Amino acid sequence: MPISSEKLERVKVLIVDDHALFAEGTVSLLRVESRILTVGIAKDGMECIGLIKKTVPDVVVLDINLPDICGIDIIDKIKKVQPDIKILMLTGQDPKGYVTRSRNKGANGFLLKNCSVKEMIQGILRVYEGGVYYSQGIGAFLQPGNNSDNVHFSVESKTTSRDLLSPREKEIIELISKGLHNKEIASALGIKVRTANFHVSNILLKLEVSTRLEAVLQWTYFNK
Repeated sequence: MPISSEKLERVKVLIVDDHALFAEGTVSLLRVESRILTVGIAKDGMECIGLIKKTVPDVVVLDINLPDICGIDIIDKIKKVQPDIKILMLTGQDPKGYVTRSRNKGANGFLLKNCSVKEMIQGILRVYEGGVYYSQGIGAFLQPGNNSDNVHFSVESKTTSRDLLSPREKEIIELISKGLHNKEIASALGIKVRTANFHVSNILLKLEVSTRLEAVLQWTYFNK
């Protein structure tokens, strides 16, 4: 069931889940995040492949249990259609046995269905940027030898603000600390204002703060 999109610089997300209430609720919750645009809902593997071809999403939030195929078994087909797509696995069941299999298949992260909307947003943005993201507690199911040093966990992560931010975000937080507003940051870096808005919002989310002042204080504290 395609959802109308608009030409904005957003992360395009496809939700793949046969539970209509959960899928539609997820879409509704994700609307609070301006950086994310849900481009569709697929109820099974066949519809998933069709919508990927039609909407070209950046990230697929993929339920393990689909009516026609196991979500893990469709990863190869998804990657064949769109090699650079990011895949965030999702389950409401015991993840044992699924985490390492999905990782080996090329999935970029794993969420539990009882995660908060904030955590889902963090996961989507993290994998979109090239990282790997797992819900709290998932680490216990990740077998050694799976590049675990590059894995980011939700609440369990102990990285500092410097580790969390990308090189561009570090440039922007430095400009924020000098008192520049988003329009001035865009001008200084030669980027669009809405791109600057995107990065600033991402910085607040990563540092888990609500205001620019809090972000600057935390950045200064960890990097003095």
